[in-house]
Amino acid sequence: MKNKIFKERLKFFLLGMLVVLGILFLTGADNQPALNNGRYQISAWGGTFGEKAGGMGAFVVDTVSGEAKNVYTRVYGISNNSVVVKNNLNKHFNSY
Repeated sequence: MKNKIFKERLKFFLLGMLVVLGILFLTGADNQPALNNGRYQISAWGGTFGEKAGGMGAFVVDTVSGEAKNVYTRVYGISNNSVVVKNNLNKHFNSY
């Protein structure tokens, strides 16, 4: 009796494992190349410098060389005055 229950449970376990493996193979069976966003990618950053001050900006990453360059930085403070420290958004990556 115990042997029959064990065999039945083992059969369902192995069948379940085959189903899981089949699903994993089917979801990973994509021959399309990775998402191509181009050579240069832009990313943003921001942070606080206390309760009422902070900064924000953007940088560009060259995906071929791995080099990142800061292209825009703005700092704001308590008196709601913001100062643009750097603005190279209209320049080419190799220009600065």
